Amino acid sequence: MSKRIAFICSVESYKLSDAHIFKDLCLVPILLGDYLGYEVNIVTTEINENLLQQSFPGVKFERVPFGIDYVANMNAYLVKHAKDIDIVFAIGPYPSYLSILQTYKQYNPHGKIYMKLDVNRFWLNRLKNDPYFLELLKQCDLLTSECASIQLAIREFSQLDIKYIPNGFYEHFHTEPVQYHEKENRILTVGRLDAPEKQTILTVKAFMAAQLPDWELRLVGPMSESFQQELQLLLNGHPYSAQVTIVGPIYDKVQLEEEYRKAKIFCLTSLVECYAHVFAEAAKNGCYIVTTDVDGADDITQQQRFGTIHPTHDWESIGRTLQQVTKQETLLADTCVQLQALARQELNWQQIVKKVAEYLAE
Repeated sequence: MSKRIAFICSVESYKLSDAHIFKDLCLVPILLGDYLGYEVNIVTTEINENLLQQSFPGVKFERVPFGIDYVANMNAYLVKHAKDIDIVFAIGPYPSYLSILQTYKQYNPHGKIYMKLDVNRFWLNRLKNDPYFLELLKQCDLLTSECASIQLAIREFSQLDIKYIPNGFYEHFHTEPVQYHEKENRILTVGRLDAPEKQTILTVKAFMAAQLPDWELRLVGPMSESFQQELQLLLNGHPYSAQVTIVGPIYDKVQLEEEYRKAKIFCLTSLVECYAHVFAEAAKNGCYIVTTDVDGADDITQQQRFGTIHPTHDWESIGRTLQQVTKQETLLADTCVQLQALARQELNWQQIVKKVAEYLAE
């Protein structure tokens, strides 16, 4: 009988979007199962089953109804199936997981729980005051943090062995390393552009303040109509508005990859992140990283060797950095070679899950 990994969703993540299928939530258990030769199940209420089967044919979706009490329904599922699950994957130390993971251990004491913490500094400060947090961590056999500073902070608080596993990139198709001469004078940002925490307006303000007539800022990602109108008001009449391109969402993976490959600089002005996935994508494609001081910024820039870090609201200093860095061709070219090589060696999810398997002793 083959071994089995199950991604057990918390009540906070019971509804998985199409985008989640290609992020750490689903990629980690799927690729870990593929590496170990284990069956993989995603146990939750809602997912695009057609897309899941099309992308990962061997992965099974098992539906647990949300109903009146999702946690009770998930516990009932585990009472019946826990003994058949060798590894439970969980993401984020949400309160609903405490009961769920206790039930799993009760009915399969020899099973292993791997929790990918996915915690930023602000959430962690709140969690330290919640009694359930430490009790939840103690249920798990493997705990990993995406960035080194959070790993250290949780270690000190909990006295538990927290491992460091950064977020990575997933190659939907093989790509050759990017040559610097392929790149253009582009600054790129990618994400949910209208999300308040992304502070996309600050990216635009910084770029226009930098006054770069030979450079283009490209904004890739979905946004609401009201946010697009806000952007247009900012751009209207500005002497550098023609250098800002609102690309919008890109769903084609090849086209999105091309955006990263052609950009020399990746800019992120978020208020809060927990090692943004776009960091790994940008690094893999040799982009110099200009970012606010979010979790994971030190890790991805190697303490600012391959980028610069700014206070979260200081778009003026980001503008000055863009003005300076765009003139440093040698720095951009060296980053293209060195950061890309580092990322391709250490941040490919296919490689990362091997380290997870080692920590799980599987």
